[in-house]
Amino acid sequence: MYIAILAITFSCQGEDSSLEKEMYQKLQSIKTSDKADNPISEYDSLALSLVDYYEHHGSKLKLAEAYYYAGRVFYEQRDFPKSLNFYYKAAKALPDSDTPSLGGVIYSQIGYVFSYQDLSDEAIKAFNQSYQLCKNQNDTLGMIYGLRDMGKELSDHGNYKDAKKMLLESIRLAKAKGIDYMYYGNKSNLAGLYYKLHDYQKARAEINEALTCVYGPDSSGVLATAANIYMTMGMIDSAEYYSKLLLENGTIYARSSANERLAEIALKRGQANEALHYLTIYKNLTDSINETTSTETVAKINALYNYQRQEQENAELRASNQRKNIYLAVACFAILALAFLFIIAYLYYTKNKEAKSLRTEILEQAKKWQQTQAEKALLADRQNKIQAYNICKKFNSLADDSTNKLTTITNTDWQKLEEAINSVYPRFTERLENLCNISTTERQICLLRKINMNPVKIATLLNKSKQSISSSRVRLYEKSFGQKGTPTQWDEYIQSL
Repeated sequence: MYIAILAITFSCQGEDSSLEKEMYQKLQSIKTSDKADNPISEYDSLALSLVDYYEHHGSKLKLAEAYYYAGRVFYEQRDFPKSLNFYYKAAKALPDSDTPSLGGVIYSQIGYVFSYQDLSDEAIKAFNQSYQLCKNQNDTLGMIYGLRDMGKELSDHGNYKDAKKMLLESIRLAKAKGIDYMYYGNKSNLAGLYYKLHDYQKARAEINEALTCVYGPDSSGVLATAANIYMTMGMIDSAEYYSKLLLENGTIYARSSANERLAEIALKRGQANEALHYLTIYKNLTDSINETTSTETVAKINALYNYQRQEQENAELRASNQRKNIYLAVACFAILALAFLFIIAYLYYTKNKEAKSLRTEILEQAKKWQQTQAEKALLADRQNKIQAYNICKKFNSLADDSTNKLTTITNTDWQKLEEAINSVYPRFTERLENLCNISTTERQICLLRKINMNPVKIATLLNKSKQSISSSRVRLYEKSFGQKGTPTQWDEYIQSL
């Protein structure tokens, strides 16, 4: 964090009275704690007393600092309206001729407040203001942070083109000034951006460089980015190595993803006991994250409500109605969350008591991962993407023609279809091949079901009967899982790969 690195020191000249010296020492104590990354949320009384004193005594610079640290205290308390109020007062009170770097820090903190509340446009404006202030004063470190913060905010909201420009410029400045921790940290951010763009080769090149110098506070994000990239590219050993590092050094979110990733790797290798071990830890961490997320969501709703309330006319009259709506929404959210958790718990503890093989149990767990609302949305998005490929349109067009067009489909067409599917569903054919021995016709059926072509059209396209297509899917399920299944069960599994 920029404020943890920027050292703001001032002389004690002009402090004549004992009270002035005492207040100055208190200001220094809160500054020291904050720069050392120690919690200051309990310093609200001290911060307010400093504000009250410097509003009537001392220099404008000390008043600006008092406002700023009051803002920091209330930010840690997640009281964002108060935090913003003090930050804006600090920016207004700051003398034009003194410590211009503090102005950059103030607007950087304003950006973090807006970003936490998902007010992306306001956050970017604040980060840009911080950058411009630092640029005007040749504060390179502040410029690097401003560019990085804008880049990350833009990337989080899908503006990858502008995000890339910001991150590249931040990297250039960090390299020119020899600020290694910012250079390598932003290399990791750039790798994450390329990963979102599915440009895995560039992502791998950037993360490999970032891994040569991992800065302590950034280690979790860097290692998680590396594990994701290597897993997607099929570099299983590297993905496993960095996932295991995260188990000790990662945040709770990184550890959760690492356990899920390690379970998938163990399952792929046939290590059933290990897979179940990682799955159990993954579930426990996910439950903890869900509880935290629910709390933070309510906090964001309340904070955003309070901020918007202060920006409106007739605040007191409107506040009453809006507060009731917030409480109702929170109550509904809590009830729905509890109902959802109850249903999940009920299904989990009342599942079929008949003995199942450990492999089947793990596969059932894997299937449940695919049933969340977020994954359903992702599946729909991927279906839209795959249907947009010309090769998919060609296959669908041929299937709609009542005349047998099998002779018009070449090996190149099948290869293009595989490439299109693998670009949207990474390593699909690799996963398919690892399940069981599969014939050419069975492989073609799986590819066509993956693009959501119905069995009747598949039968037409392959010059087979509908019953033959159904029998092939039943046979595939039995070969893969060692038990009888239905065509629909096989289709569901294909869609989950």
